[in-house]
Amino acid sequence: MKTSELNELEEYITNRFKPQPENASYDDSFLSKWREYIGMKSLLSEADILNEYVVYRHPVTFREPENITIEIYNSAAGDVPVITLGNSSDFEDFIVNLIYKGSRPGNISQMGASFVYGKTQRFLVLSKKYYSNTEPEYVGLSPEEWREKSMIIRREHECTHYYTKRFYGSASNNLHDELIADFMGIYAAFGYYEAKLFCHFMGIDGAKEGRLSLYTANLSHDVRKEIAVLAYRCSEYLEAFSKSKSFAEMDKASRINYLCETSIKDMSM
Repeated sequence: MKTSELNELEEYITNRFKPQPENASYDDSFLSKWREYIGMKSLLSEADILNEYVVYRHPVTFREPENITIEIYNSAAGDVPVITLGNSSDFEDFIVNLIYKGSRPGNISQMGASFVYGKTQRFLVLSKKYYSNTEPEYVGLSPEEWREKSMIIRREHECTHYYTKRFYGSASNNLHDELIADFMGIYAAFGYYEAKLFCHFMGIDGAKEGRLSLYTANLSHDVRKEIAVLAYRCSEYLEAFSKSKSFAEMDKASRINYLCETSIKDMSM
């Protein structure tokens, strides 16, 4: 590789997770609003609650309002509101109106989840799409079983981003972030981690164009190829880690901490 490409690679794999000092003033008052919303479910449907209190500037005409749920989930980073939209078009329309103010981005059909992390508002939005556009036949499950597993992966994946944002000041579309988030999601869904699943989700196995191309789109060709190699090595490291005694002795937060503080370079050696 050229010197410029080596520098580009080094910059990409630099560990950006920096432990944040304990913040005694962490404000979780946003949860009170969501508890109020949940308390309204005896009077209003979840669809009406979202339109009246969350996307009131750009309401959504939901196709399947009965397949919308609002809950508060106890994650490793603390309680977090979770909105789940069972209809894929409802999910996409909600994200368009919530985040893009009604302007539809070209890649919206590839999205399966999102999380909002502001000073006064924090919540996750999940779809029930198959995870990473993977068909149930690949994982050997029925469509219903795989949709349920996909939901678990997606929820834990986004909760992991929420955790790293809160405690490490970073959550981005980067290989390191995705390695950790997919690891936590896959393990939560299956009770074990397989490198081949991660590689398939990322498109590293060549079976389909996967998510890795999204996270390396601005890099040069040879650097993207090298990152794919590193991603494969890291996934093998994570599979071995998931079977270790030290992993078994850690709680969920400790596992995320360990992986945040272990660089791509260290995982791939």
